Amino acid sequence: MLEIIATTLMDAVTIEKNGGERIELVSALSEGGLTPSYGLVKQVICSVTIPVNVMIRPHSTSFQYSREEIEIMKEDARMFNELGVKHVVLGVLDYQGLPNMDDISYILDDTNLTATFHRAIDESSDLSASLQLLTSNKRITHVLTSGGPGKAEDNLFKIKELIRESEDLTLIIASGIHAGNISAIQNEVDFVFENEEDGLKDYDIHVGTGVRTGKSELPVSPEEVRQIAALYKNHRVVI
Repeated sequence: MLEIIATTLMDAVTIEKNGGERIELVSALSEGGLTPSYGLVKQVICSVTIPVNVMIRPHSTSFQYSREEIEIMKEDARMFNELGVKHVVLGVLDYQGLPNMDDISYILDDTNLTATFHRAIDESSDLSASLQLLTSNKRITHVLTSGGPGKAEDNLFKIKELIRESEDLTLIIASGIHAGNISAIQNEVDFVFENEEDGLKDYDIHVGTGVRTGKSELPVSPEEVRQIAALYKNHRVVI
């Protein structure tokens, strides 16, 4: 699927109207995305029909959280679940730099939510080990990654390796994707798997500033969403 970041109700409506297939709803995009307000979440899920994945991230200082912050994240998860959200986006690392599976399970317990583990994995101490840990919690269905620090197009070798190792998880390729490079990224990833016995594996594409003229503070551009959606969908039809 083609997932695009929204920070406002207008962003979300624009994404749906112009070909986006899924929304990641956040606040503070310039900080990498933080938990959006209850009011915004309610308005967005009542106004669009495509899936809306909601960020749960209380601050941008690090991906290690205090017990008080974990309780805040758990309360946000409970509140969003009651509101009708189906899927959230979160990431918690322990002090060894690996996904904190106990805290993740605690946050999601007592809800019906599924989750994406976000780009906290790109700051983990071991990408492959982190991915294997994440497969142990069946609530986690997706992993958002650029294959390590930096942009996706600079880490395609590692991204392909992670897709191969992802088992039942769906990888979402993220960071620095725009109309000028989306086709090249898809071609590079698909070329490897076309020649393998198991064939192509599913993966998603995630776009943030790539539909905001490269600036996080700008609103989503309808024209840029249409352009990148057309490239994404045409590539998918061709393969």
